[in-house]
Amino acid sequence: MDTVLFVCTGNTCRSPMAEGFFRCQGGEGRTGLKAASAGLYTTGGMPASEFAVTAARERGADISGHHSKLLNQEILEHARYIFCMTAAHHDRLLEQHPEVQEKVYLIGDEDIADPFGGDLMSYRSAADEIYEAVRTIIAKLAK
Repeated sequence: MDTVLFVCTGNTCRSPMAEGFFRCQGGEGRTGLKAASAGLYTTGGMPASEFAVTAARERGADISGHHSKLLNQEILEHARYIFCMTAAHHDRLLEQHPEVQEKVYLIGDEDIADPFGGDLMSYRSAADEIYEAVRTIIAKLAK
């Protein structure tokens, strides 16, 4: 159990940005946990979307080398904390893997809307919400 795992739908937008923000905000050093991300519904191997890369870069994170991963048992076993982007992700994850209930949380107080297929402004909006949520997570885990 050595990672903070961020989960979304396809692992090409929101969760890769969260992973990148955790790193660029010093989360790995401050918490002793590595950042990782995965998707509930992905084929795996897909690059981060162009607008996600841009929105992340504008906030100091480089996710240009990211490739999507399908959430699996091995990834879950290494996760100490699992943060989902929406309540639907949270519920679906627990349907599939009830054994991880004690370590699954929502990333924030409200769902982070999926910017997939939207314009750069929708990605920037999601990135702003994710950046702040990750900042809060790091502060809590670093205590």
